[in-house]
Amino acid sequence: MSEQKDTPAAQHDDVVQAVLKALSEGGLRDVIVEAAVKALNRGEVTLNAKEAAKALGCGERFLLDGCNKHGFPYIDMGKSKRFGPQELQAIQNMLRVPAKPSELAKARRARSAAARKQKSSESAKPADSELALVS
Repeated sequence: MSEQKDTPAAQHDDVVQAVLKALSEGGLRDVIVEAAVKALNRGEVTLNAKEAAKALGCGERFLLDGCNKHGFPYIDMGKSKRFGPQELQAIQNMLRVPAKPSELAKARRARSAAARKQKSSESAKPADSELALVS
């Protein structure tokens, strides 16, 4: 009886074979990294709250409070909350704040606009010496 390549057992066997081959060739680190990336991309890897908080750069309590009170997405695994790559990306998108110009930049723009307005109003009025020449 032959196994299909899509079954978890067949995928596991493929990974084991790749690791054994890498051990014999001395390139184990690259194979492990490649296998981890493939597993992450397939959505097979989930993180617990502590690991997810570290990946997001926040505290574990903040993350769990966000799940319980603010609708952060998570995978419910019994009593455990787990986070996959899609959940982490969704949480980052929820917390993203659009950039706002600083108050200093606003004041600088207001001053330069006032200066431009003053210059344009001065150039529109003829000077007294110009009036004397016209007469």
